[in-house]
Formats: sequence, structure tokens, C-alpha cells
Amino acid sequence: VVAMSSKKNKNKAKKAAAAAVAEATSTIPPGEEMFYVAPDPNTKMTRPASLAGKLDDSKFIIIWPANINSWKSEKEGRRVPKTHCCDNPIVAEMSEVLTYLKLVHVIEPYKMYPRESGIARPMPGRVRVQLFKEDGAPYNLEVQTRRALMMKMGETIPKLNIRQQRIAAHGKADEARKQQQIAAAANTANRKSGKKSGKR
Repeated sequence: VVAMSSKKNKNKAKKAAAAAVAEATSTIPPGEEMFYVAPDPNTKMTRPASLAGKLDDSKFIIIWPANINSWKSEKEGRRVPKTHCCDNPIVAEMSEVLTYLKLVHVIEPYKMYPRESGIARPMPGRVRVQLFKEDGAPYNLEVQTRRALMMKMGETIPKLNIRQQRIAAHGKADEARKQQQIAAAANTANRKSGKKSGKR
């Protein structure tokens, strides 16, 4: 008898859940159902934009954020000494440096670094850079090799305005989360103390 009643209760719970879902989705107009579309990993943004669709970037050098990330080990993809790296760079900051150096490049914002496939918070994206002319000469004498360019990025990114703004925004978000956690902990403590005093 107990087994029969538990099955009935489970069936009732399933029906109630299904009814709740049906009621919630019935308010969404046809054709406007909520869904998630994964970004296209082949998305490209050319800088300068006027050259979009006019370049063969297959011969461009590739640099990933992990290559200049001071938090990464060599096994994890870091390619220059930590003294010439920066903490957790993003492709937008890398692009800013390349624009300053007047180097044509292509941003691939949704490419994923193979060595970061198993981590919780990977840094997406990479840049393709036209470092050399057809005759092999560098476009910018200040950065004549891939390594020199990576070191220049690591040294310059911390000085960027967009970098400082991003760090400030993250700091505010972290502080807001801390305050929420403190408030939640205080509410929990108050509820527990209220229950104890009620028992007396």
C-alpha cells in the first residue's frame, strides 16, 4: 500500500510540473520561444575593417591569450617569460595593441585554445596577425618576430585604458558579490537565532 501511494504521489508531482511548464510557455508568442544559439567559432573580425573579406589570413601568425598570460605555465601554453606577460589578457586588448602597432590582424573571438578545453573558465578567442610582407620583411621594425610581438603585447596591455576599465568593473562586481554574500550570511544567522529564541 505504501509503495502504491508513493507512486501516485510521484505521478501527481510529474503532472503538476508538466502543467506548470505548459502554463509558463503558453504566454510566449509562437515563434519567439526562448532558446540559446551557440556562437559560430568561425566568426572573424578584420582590423582595419575596410579589409574584411579581402585577405588570405591562412599565412598570418596566430597568438592566443594563453601565450602571454602570466598565470599560465609553459605546459598550459605560455610562450614568453612571465616578466613579459600580463594577467588574463583578452583578445580585445590584444587587438588594441596590434592597432597601435599598425598591424593588420583578424580577431577570431570564439575560437577555443585546445589546452583550455577542460578548464572551467577558459579565455576564448585568438588573433591572426600579418607580421610579414610578401618578401619576408616585417611590417613593423619594432616587432620583427612572433616572440617579440608577444612580449610587446604583454608589456603594453596593462597600460591600456580599456584594460584598466575592465579591471575596475570586475572589482566593482566582486565587491557587490561579497556584499550580497555578507547580507545572505547575516540573514541566515538572524533566522537561526530567531528559531532558537522561539524554542525557549
